[in-house]
Amino acid sequence: GREKAVEEALEALKILQEALKDKKFFGGESIGLVDIAANFIGYWVAILQEIAGLELLTIEKFPKLYNWSQDFINHPVIKEGLPPRDELFAFFKASAKK
Repeated sequence: GREKAVEEALEALKILQEALKDKKFFGGESIGLVDIAANFIGYWVAILQEIAGLELLTIEKFPKLYNWSQDFINHPVIKEGLPPRDELFAFFKASAKK
């Protein structure tokens, strides 16, 4: 059930954090293909965990990955292309009630 899903999510986050090592982005100092592929974590996980009342990607559990997510979503090119957070939040919240 839910515990198993949370456990699997935490394991995946751990793997990604280890892959970051000491780089700012997965590709080094600039955004690359892996960063784009991982955008789900950088932007969507924060919204989904807030709706579900979960704590998955926190600075305490995954400091490197958390910092990456902040750098990623605040990068001017990425920020410009992301859908508005409040609209996404409302959409997911309504979907969760169904």
